[in-house]
Amino acid sequence: MRERLVERLMLTSALAGLALGGFTAAGLAQEAADGAAAQTPDCEPGLACPSADAIVLDTVVLSATKTKSAPVDTLASMSVVRLDDDSRPQATTIPETLRTVPGVAVSSSASDPGMGVNIRGLEGFGRVAVIVDGARQNFQQSDHGPSGTFYLDPSLLQDVTVIRGPVANVYGSGAIGGVVNFRTKNPSDFLKADETWAVQSRTVLETNGSDAQSGVTAAYRVSDAFSVLASGNFYRGSDYEDGDGERVHNTGERIGAGLLKAEITPADHHTITLGYLVNRFDFDTGAVTATQYGVDVLQQTASARWEYDNPEDDLLNFQISAYYTGTDKDEDYLTGTSAGSSRSFDIATTGFDVANTSRFTTGDFGHAVTVGGDFFRDDVKTKDAAGTGDLYTPSGERSAWGLFVQDQITYSSWLEVIGALRYDGYSLEGGDAESDGSRISPKITVGVKPFEETFAEGLQVYGSYAEGYRAPAVTETLINGVHPGFAAFTFVPNPNLKPETAHNFEVGVNYTRDGLFTPDDKLRLKAAWFHNEVDDYIDGVFNFTGNWATSTYTYENVANATLTGVEFEAVYDAGRYYAGLGASVVRGDNDDTGEPLTTVPAASITTTAGMRFLDERLSLGAQWQAVFAQDRVPAGTPASQSYNLVNLFARYQATDNLALGLDVKNLLDETYTEYLSEQPSEGLSVMVSLTARLGG
Repeated sequence: MRERLVERLMLTSALAGLALGGFTAAGLAQEAADGAAAQTPDCEPGLACPSADAIVLDTVVLSATKTKSAPVDTLASMSVVRLDDDSRPQATTIPETLRTVPGVAVSSSASDPGMGVNIRGLEGFGRVAVIVDGARQNFQQSDHGPSGTFYLDPSLLQDVTVIRGPVANVYGSGAIGGVVNFRTKNPSDFLKADETWAVQSRTVLETNGSDAQSGVTAAYRVSDAFSVLASGNFYRGSDYEDGDGERVHNTGERIGAGLLKAEITPADHHTITLGYLVNRFDFDTGAVTATQYGVDVLQQTASARWEYDNPEDDLLNFQISAYYTGTDKDEDYLTGTSAGSSRSFDIATTGFDVANTSRFTTGDFGHAVTVGGDFFRDDVKTKDAAGTGDLYTPSGERSAWGLFVQDQITYSSWLEVIGALRYDGYSLEGGDAESDGSRISPKITVGVKPFEETFAEGLQVYGSYAEGYRAPAVTETLINGVHPGFAAFTFVPNPNLKPETAHNFEVGVNYTRDGLFTPDDKLRLKAAWFHNEVDDYIDGVFNFTGNWATSTYTYENVANATLTGVEFEAVYDAGRYYAGLGASVVRGDNDDTGEPLTTVPAASITTTAGMRFLDERLSLGAQWQAVFAQDRVPAGTPASQSYNLVNLFARYQATDNLALGLDVKNLLDETYTEYLSEQPSEGLSVMVSLTARLGG
């Protein structure tokens, strides 16, 4: 073990030396050309652009109220991840992308690149709304992995917005855990203001698993009113090794991803965005002792969005979008008696949403009233002639819709009150069963800045109460069939399931401070305590009779559940040096039995720190994530051990059009298995990247 670690560290040092040697040579050449007084470059879209002004908590995005604001100004637990952020390790997977976000865990199987997002201990079947370019990702397949996954190559992303808790119910039905909104690159993100066209290439090589990926992005501004972007990325990797040097079976994969985007400005303040995203995943799955499958996943998202945003128009500020998401998963039996046969799991989701914000005053109070509605429909089709996959992931249809009204009230500069009502409805059918329901959910938030013009200026305190409503999914309602293998118990449908209702209390703090220690430094901080009570919580119940043949498994409204926790997120940036901290701890209980909930992730603390050199062209940093043991689990659920991940990273903007990156992942070669995962995670790995750009 020690000898192998020494060998890996020697390889790490060799690659680091090569990369930093390239940094130094390129840096000397650039300094010779530009002179010793070189200034910080203009930001190249898509490349690392270090700047003390670029703090992620200041990034303006659509917030929990569907109005634009920065996370640090939002009266909710909200975080933003920018894929071009130089103050964090490069992300090539969704778990790496969301690693620093407090209260968030990404569940997956090492042999299946499909991801499920857990927020504050809630996951699966739409409890967390995963949205890509406005389109919901509702794919689900019943197996031993997450009960709700999506397939996405992060190389095509611009940023990710995470809103924790049911306060973001304006984004649609069901999100009692929260919302994760992925946004792909737009032409306006990629093209500089003075550019007509630009082309960028990116190559990434990684040692553990012999991973290699290559991508190209190109954009063209046809006119002031029309621009287009095309992007593609190709990835290939083999099975990785864990920290003990053991090959982890079926962890290799092949990915091809493509993106087409168009931005149209038909008139002043009007923007139409059209997008088509495709992800293709090719991989083998299944444990060594279980049935093996060859899997091909085709994920397609088509979206259209029309936005009118005129600062001088107080009555109209609207967003209208429509979308289609299709996920087709085809599996070929590679082993067992069904070898040569195939099965398929396909889901198509269509939907739209519309919202308008009007602004006006009544006396000393300012109002931003948002009215809107949304709709989506899931069409699930499964086939498995040789097995039972179509029985425990049944075919069916579900529709969900909602209407909402919200008033964001401000008084002076110290008081903000948000009141909202949302009406949800749904209908579900398949086989011989059907169900429906509806409910009105309220939300109230109060935020105050009590210390304006004092030593604590920039401090904001808020409290909120929000309710959420989640309809049962097709699988939860209609599952039916016999489990294959020796343990041949029976899945039983339950058309009488009640929807889940969440009641979330939250108290939070936002803090903004500039010039804390130096004239140009910045501190941004968010912290929150939450208490989420979920009535009629739906979970799978195994009724063992002593005989497998007569035992059953069905989804039931098992109990009322309570989840309580604390989250903390802070970023400090002084230009030359920076640091960030994210931490969360969640406790979840079945209120009827007193047992812990299965889906509560382990507590964790993630610390990131770094420095910038050479007029902020070179950034060097380290990240330490401490994950605590999760031993508070219900009977029959394996506990997980604590572990520490140490990552090193470097970025160098050699020229305005050339950037290099070096990442050392899991520096200590830690052997660990994440909570609820059946396979160990990746050991030590070194990743080198090169990004080049041309524009004019």
